[in-house]
Amino acid sequence: MAPGPADGLTAPFPLIEAAGPPREMGRRYGRGAAERVHRSIEIYRRGFADKGVDWPAARAIASRFVERIEQAYPHIAEEMRGIADGAEVPFEDIVAINARTELLYGGFGDRPPGDDDPDGCTSAVALPAATADGHLLQSQNWDWRDECAESSVVLRLAPDGGPRMLVFVEAGLMARIGLNSAGIAITGNYLECEADGRRPGVPIPIVRRQALTESIYARALQAVLRSERAFSINLILSHRDGEAIDLECTPEEIFWLMPEQDLLVHSNHFLSLPARIKVKDRGLPGNADSLYRDMRVRRHLAKHRGSITVDTLKEALADRFGSPRAVCRSPTTGPGGKVSSTVATVIMDTTAGRMWIAPRPYGPHRYTEYGLD
Repeated sequence: MAPGPADGLTAPFPLIEAAGPPREMGRRYGRGAAERVHRSIEIYRRGFADKGVDWPAARAIASRFVERIEQAYPHIAEEMRGIADGAEVPFEDIVAINARTELLYGGFGDRPPGDDDPDGCTSAVALPAATADGHLLQSQNWDWRDECAESSVVLRLAPDGGPRMLVFVEAGLMARIGLNSAGIAITGNYLECEADGRRPGVPIPIVRRQALTESIYARALQAVLRSERAFSINLILSHRDGEAIDLECTPEEIFWLMPEQDLLVHSNHFLSLPARIKVKDRGLPGNADSLYRDMRVRRHLAKHRGSITVDTLKEALADRFGSPRAVCRSPTTGPGGKVSSTVATVIMDTTAGRMWIAPRPYGPHRYTEYGLD
């Protein structure tokens, strides 16, 4: 771990600012986050090796994505080249870490169900009618490899010709959690089904970023609905004016959920009735805690409906029932010695354009506030 010098706290995620056209914005991102970009590459170099994919093979697999990314998302491809320039790494390394899901599961190979990797997450949205100040609040606990608390950053981006963005992400990747100046926000949760890995697609961090480049909510939704996906993912997209939609995505279909009583909560299993009828949920055997994580967060928020604040979300996402497999996951060692945990809790006030993030919230922690402006 990377504790602070005296108080046992993990250092706050560094804020990296970048602006300009895609290539220049990428260079500034890459230069500002260079040390953590290299850390991301090292984490996944070891992760791929554990799956029997050495780094030259990882780069070769990553090269399969380049043409598809450049054709569908040319501005993002240019920014990725800029990140590589700024961090002084090969472009294929940046593609590889963005495609980490595809590479971790053998480059379009079969994805084994169960506890093989420590993926997780719990997300929640409170619409304006449910909050104390009428702001839309969106939040997530990101459960993944504990060491990623040392490779992640916050980006404040001002691209030419598009909305400004505030993005939490592993350094070198395009997006994980974020909001933009047009009022759009996104969070994402792991899902798994039998169709995963059977066809090529575009890495999900790129799809997330594309959604955040949009100024119109419908187009942000279309960025997901029209995307080519190789693996399942759950994405919640909200708008500060009081809308939120959950998209349960498989490589073949997308199912949707709407808020109930102004709340929307999702963990790591399929919830929509059509998906539960049609899709074989392969993630649930290894993530049985997903069933109660979802309920416990929803129940806590429902008790405070009409008066929900950032502190209410902090309380909900700090829940320790079922520890270590809790809403707030304590470090757990899995196969191959990989340690999983809640790497970060992220809470966004999309109305105010603010974000609060706590690294490693399972232990001594402190929230740091980041602003879009």
